[in-house]
Amino acid sequence: MAILDSIDWAAARRHYDDRVRVSSALAQLYNQKSVDKFANLALGITDADGNYSAREHGLGPKILYPGHNWNAERKVFEPAGEFISLTDARGVPELIARADLTYLKIGVGSEISCIVNPKVCWVANTRTIWTHLVIKHADSIRKADEEFKLYRETDASSEMDYQNIALTRIAEIGQGNAKKSKITPGSITYIWADAIASALCVVHHD
Repeated sequence: MAILDSIDWAAARRHYDDRVRVSSALAQLYNQKSVDKFANLALGITDADGNYSAREHGLGPKILYPGHNWNAERKVFEPAGEFISLTDARGVPELIARADLTYLKIGVGSEISCIVNPKVCWVANTRTIWTHLVIKHADSIRKADEEFKLYRETDASSEMDYQNIALTRIAEIGQGNAKKSKITPGSITYIWADAIASALCVVHHD
């Protein structure tokens, strides 16, 4: 897709590396059963790279605020273990709903699932959904914006929205574009697709 030529592929690779770093840090915190530190990183509070959806909209502190959610750190930590054990990402929306945390919806929850289990789960936030729509509409930003507006006016946390994002294709297309710019593409598909979506939105949507 020609629109991907507009991406700063060096920046996309840095984004990818930052997310892989956070993924490793979260795995370590989970194995150490460091509940509070895990929750704060997974919600982008201690490091913005932990969760862009939460950080950009100030949701991390709201999720952890006792007046909104009781025992919130534990309720973020425990579903992460279920995300880690998934072999089929279709279970992600149900696990997010089961956590029953105010302000933790598909955008924030899917980021957590992806960062702790990136070979199975993907990010379904505004950036990845918009990028999916751009690819779907053959690089037409106007058509993507129109459909994205309709998406935002409906239930943006539905299971179907999560399942229908073609991030594997985005990652595959991005491999060739990155190589043309002499940048080594990321090897973990869903984190690489997330990096591409973020880089594209920086240029055309944010």
